Amino acid sequence: MLRRSILGLLFALCACGTFSIVDPYGNAYGGWYDHGGGYRWQLAACEQEISTGSVPNPQRKLYMRCCMWRHGVPIDDAESCGPAHG
Repeated sequence: MLRRSILGLLFALCACGTFSIVDPYGNAYGGWYDHGGGYRWQLAACEQEISTGSVPNPQRKLYMRCCMWRHGVPIDDAESCGPAHG
C-alpha cells in the first residue's frame, strides 16, 4: 500500500511538470488547468527581448516574468509588473 502511495505521489508530481514551462530564470508558467505549453511563443519572444536588450542580470528574472505577463500569460504577482517594469 505504501509503495502505491509513493508511486502515485511521484506520478502526480511528474504530471504537474508536464503542464507547466519554466524559463531560464526559474519562473514557471502554466499549471494543471492552464497548460504552459501554449506559452512557448511568448517565452521565445521574451527571451529574444532579453538577449537583444540591455537588461542587467539581477533584473532578468523579474523582467522575464513581466514580459510574459505583457504578452498575456497569467502570473501570480501581476502587481509587481506595474508601469515601471514595462
